[in-house]
Amino acid sequence: MKPAKTNREIIAPENWSELPMGDWLAMEIQHKLDEWCQFMFGYHLLKLGPLSSQLSCSTSTIRHQCALGTEGASLGMIADVGELPIRSGSVDACLLAHTLDFSNDPHQILREVERVLTPDGWIIISGFNPYSLVGLGKLLPHLRRRLPWSAQMFSPERVLDWLHLLGFEVVHLEGFAYSALSRRSRIHCWRENTARRCGYRFASTYMLAARKRTLPLTRIREVAWLKRPVMVGGMARLKNQTRTQR
Repeated sequence: MKPAKTNREIIAPENWSELPMGDWLAMEIQHKLDEWCQFMFGYHLLKLGPLSSQLSCSTSTIRHQCALGTEGASLGMIADVGELPIRSGSVDACLLAHTLDFSNDPHQILREVERVLTPDGWIIISGFNPYSLVGLGKLLPHLRRRLPWSAQMFSPERVLDWLHLLGFEVVHLEGFAYSALSRRSRIHCWRENTARRCGYRFASTYMLAARKRTLPLTRIREVAWLKRPVMVGGMARLKNQTRTQR
C-alpha cells in the first residue's frame, strides 16, 4: 500500500464542471447533504476546499457557514487546509468534498479537522474509490495527468481506519456512481439503480458521515465510607499472640 503523503504535483479542480460528469456528481452529493445536514446542530460549519465551497448546507440549523481553501471564487477564508487558522474545539461540522483525494497530506488534514471540531462534532467526506471503474483508469499512463485520475483516491476502508484512529464514530457510508464517469449514457439511471444493491465497495464515489467521540477524563469521586479504615483496633487479636499468652 502506497503512503498517503506524497510530494508529487496533484492537479486539483477548482470547479465541479472540470470533472467528468461533475455537475451530476455535485447534484448527487448535494442530495445526500440535504438529508444529513438536518442532523447537524451548533454555531459554526466549515467547508474545506473549492469543491466543498460550492455545495449548500442550507438544511442544517447552523447559520454561520464558511468556506476555506487556498484558491477559489466562493471562499470566505484563504488558508492552507492542512494548517487551519481556527481555535481548537470551536467548529461543529466540517465538509470535505473530495478534499482528501486532491491533497498531498490527507493525514494532516484529518488531524486538523479533529482538532478544531467540538466533541460530537460532525465530519462529512466524499471521495473517489480506487477499486472501481474510475480507479482502473489510473493504470493508464495517459490518464494520470487528467481529472479525476490525477487524484490519489483512497478506499473507503482506508479512510475508515484513519477516522477510527482519531476517535471518530462512522454513522453512515454509501456509494454511488458505478460507471467510469466518462460520459452519461442512456442506461445510466438503470445501471445506478441496479448496482446500488452491491453496496459501496465497487462504487466510483463514496460518501460517509462520522462524529467525533471524546471520552471525558473526569476524576471519580471517592465515596465517604471508603475513607473509613477497614479494621479498628481491638476488634481482633493475632493467633500466635493468643497461643503465647496461654
